Amino acid sequence: MNELHAILDAWRDSASERQPGVLCTVVQVKGSAYRRPGARMLIFPDGRRIGSISGGCLEGDVCRKGWWLTGDGRPALRVYDTMSEDDAVWEFGLGCNGVVHVLLERLESDNVQEAMRFLSRLRETNSEAVISTVIRTVENSVVQAGDRLYVTSGEMVSGPLAGSTIEDALLRHSEEVFRERKSRTVQVEKASVLVEWVGPPVPLVVFGAGHDALPLAAMAKELGWNVTIADGRPAYARAERFPAADRVILLAADDDLSGLQIDRESVVVLLTHNYPQDERLLREILPLRPRYLGILGPKKRAERLFEDLGEDLQQHRTVHAPVGLDIGADEPASIALSILAEIQAALAGRMGGKLRGRSGPIHQREDDRSENERAFRPMNVCAA
Repeated sequence: MNELHAILDAWRDSASERQPGVLCTVVQVKGSAYRRPGARMLIFPDGRRIGSISGGCLEGDVCRKGWWLTGDGRPALRVYDTMSEDDAVWEFGLGCNGVVHVLLERLESDNVQEAMRFLSRLRETNSEAVISTVIRTVENSVVQAGDRLYVTSGEMVSGPLAGSTIEDALLRHSEEVFRERKSRTVQVEKASVLVEWVGPPVPLVVFGAGHDALPLAAMAKELGWNVTIADGRPAYARAERFPAADRVILLAADDDLSGLQIDRESVVVLLTHNYPQDERLLREILPLRPRYLGILGPKKRAERLFEDLGEDLQQHRTVHAPVGLDIGADEPASIALSILAEIQAALAGRMGGKLRGRSGPIHQREDDRSENERAFRPMNVCAA
């Protein structure tokens, strides 16, 4: 389950029980780190924790110290520097060589409650937004750590920073973050601010409800994606076969695809194993220009499909046929892994190669990506 969804569910339950908590958010990273800015963890007095802020290295320290660091009700910034030669930093057992800044805030504070309500509305409306959060300030600053500015794709602005002296500067940064879909930390007057893009779950539509669709739906849901399964066979298109799917649709041969809401943000995979059906589906899907379209089967089959449609497969750069990365997959679970790995790489603007072949930091997007990579828009890397 997507971490943000789990945190929001836990917050909703805690609100009904009036439980205190501490929200821990990675707000800045320098060098190498397991999680990126926007990663969140929610901790409760009984020791429960939802989400993560590292690969398991920092959670223990944050859980031990988060309560007294925020004992006065004010946010606190905890910095973990593993670039230092000081032996003290190695007590955390960190496997990364970087500096991680974690903002700690009491769940019951007004700022955090407003943030959780805003994130809940985003989830309910399947919307995107940019949230600017003050990380630290200097003396005499007019804003405080934890103050936020909320900007939605409809350009609605709200939050404690609305109308402040730094609103205009943050709005300019928000425009760039919306365009790039990449969070950043900025210095505005006397404040350091995380300007974070938060997007909806990846909308995945799978045509075909056979055995190979079962692990694909389950794994995609583990990634927090919104999963729709469509098939024309009543025996296959059943909700009980796909408990992880958000929707299972029985699609008759003459039904159009308007009810599936496929658009340029959609990810589509054809697993029908049926040539005439794929041809009919492609005739409707291609004009919708989804950001990713994968087709199961040999390349010659895909080329023939496009020829029959009067199209050139090579001109459709977001079409992946055969679908998936070359990892030697030969059974449903490994094929699903191959497909999802390729989708993840494509949405993130990566080629899906081995990390050991990269010359720079593994999370850093390269400006000199190939033309093929630049054909893809980056996905939300801060949804957790």
